[in-house]
Amino acid sequence: MWQTFIFGMHWRHGGKMYYDELPAGSKEEAAEYFIDHMRDDVALVRVELVGPDEPGVREYAHSPVSPFSPLKARRRLDTDEDAR
Repeated sequence: MWQTFIFGMHWRHGGKMYYDELPAGSKEEAAEYFIDHMRDDVALVRVELVGPDEPGVREYAHSPVSPFSPLKARRRLDTDEDAR
C-alpha cells in the first residue's frame, strides 16, 4: 500500500520565517521537491514530520508568500498528466 505523510516545511524569505505543509513519501522526498521547485530568494530551514496524509481530514497551512516559482509549481489538475 502506498503511504504518504505530511511534512512541515519551515522556510525563510526576506528575513521572515514561514511554514507550509507538503505531502510526500519521505522526509528526503519532501526536502528534494521543495529545493527543486523553490524560488531563488527562498531558503529551506527545517523539515519535520507532521503525520500521515489523510485526504479530506485536514486543511493545509498556506503561508502568505509562495515559496515556489509560479512556472515550476503550476500543475493542471483538470487533466490526466499521464494520458498520451
